[in-house]
Amino acid sequence: MTIDDQLLDRLERLSQLKIAPEKRGEMGRHLSDILSFVEKLNELDTSHIDEISSAIGGNARLREDIPIENKEVFEELIKRAPKAGERSFIVPRVVG
Repeated sequence: MTIDDQLLDRLERLSQLKIAPEKRGEMGRHLSDILSFVEKLNELDTSHIDEISSAIGGNARLREDIPIENKEVFEELIKRAPKAGERSFIVPRVVG
């Protein structure tokens, strides 16, 4: 897959990152290399491998999920967010 300027522009918007103009060519090549590697994984025959939902085999002891509210940390995170609501982050819509 070729990463062109239009796709790089879209990735910039979705990730809310800026790619320096002098780095766009290099970034496109790196992303293309990564996608080529991932496409190679599709060539593997995995028909003889059972599906698993966990790599640890279910032997992990789970702890109780207890929410801890740290107002100072939360307020600092909200302050640094590009867009935020009263108690949430506002992010661009990703799914069409």
